[in-house]
Amino acid sequence: MNSEFEKFIQENRKAFENREPDPAVLERITEQMRGMKKKPGILIPLQTLRWAAACLVLIACGATFWIMQKGPAEKTKETAGVIKPAVKTPVAEPTQPANREETVANPVTVQKDPVLRRKPQNSNTAPEESSLDKQALFAKLNDMASPSKRLSAASEASSLIDRDIIDALVKTMNTDPNTNVRLAALESLSRFHRESYVRKQLVAALEKQKDPVVQIELIQLLTRMKETSILKQLDKITQDDNAIKAVKDNAYSGIFTLRS
Repeated sequence: MNSEFEKFIQENRKAFENREPDPAVLERITEQMRGMKKKPGILIPLQTLRWAAACLVLIACGATFWIMQKGPAEKTKETAGVIKPAVKTPVAEPTQPANREETVANPVTVQKDPVLRRKPQNSNTAPEESSLDKQALFAKLNDMASPSKRLSAASEASSLIDRDIIDALVKTMNTDPNTNVRLAALESLSRFHRESYVRKQLVAALEKQKDPVVQIELIQLLTRMKETSILKQLDKITQDDNAIKAVKDNAYSGIFTLRS
C-alpha cells in the first residue's frame, strides 16, 4: 500500500511542485501564526508581592479601626443632642420659728389608741352658757323620777367634760338604779380614758361595781386599755362565788389577754 502511494507521488512530483496556494489564504495563515506567538509577560519579584500584601493588610486594619471609633462618637453626639439637661427645682429653705419658746410651750399629744376618741369642745361657748349647761346637766342626772332624762344627760355629758362632770358620771355609773343609765355614763367616761384621772376612776370602779352588765363592759374596756393593774381584781372575781358565769368568763379572758 505504501509502495503504491510513494510510486504515485514520484510519478506526479512535478505536478505537485508547480501548484501554489492562493496568496489570500497564505496571508490569513501567516496572520494567524503571528497571533499565536506568546506576548512577553511582566515579571514581578516575590519580595515585592509580599510587601504589597502587607501594606494592603495594614490599610484594611486601619480603615476598620477608624470606622469603629467614629461610629460610637457619632452616636454619642446624637444622644447628647436629644437628651435635655435636668432642670433643678429650687428648694425653699425652712423658715425658723419666730419664737422657739412658743413652739415648745404647746406640744401636740398624739393618740395612739384608736378604740376611743375625744370629742372637741365648742370654743365659742361663753362661760356663762357653759355654767348654765352644766347646771341643767346635773339636774337631769339627779332626776330620779325620769330614767330617760338621766340617760340623755349621761350621753350628752361628754360635750361638757370637766372634773365636776367626771365625778358626776362616776357616781352615776356606780350608783344609778338603772343599768342603761350606768352604761351611758360608762360610755361617756370611756371617751376620755387617756386622761389619768378618768383612768384611775375606771380602775377603782371595777372593785365597787356590782351590776353584772356594767362589770362586763368595764372589764372589756380596761382590757382594751391594757390596764394590767386590774389583774388582782380579776383574780378575785374568778374566785367570787356570787359572781355570775358571764362575769367570770370575761374576767378569765381579761387575765389571759393582759398576761399574754
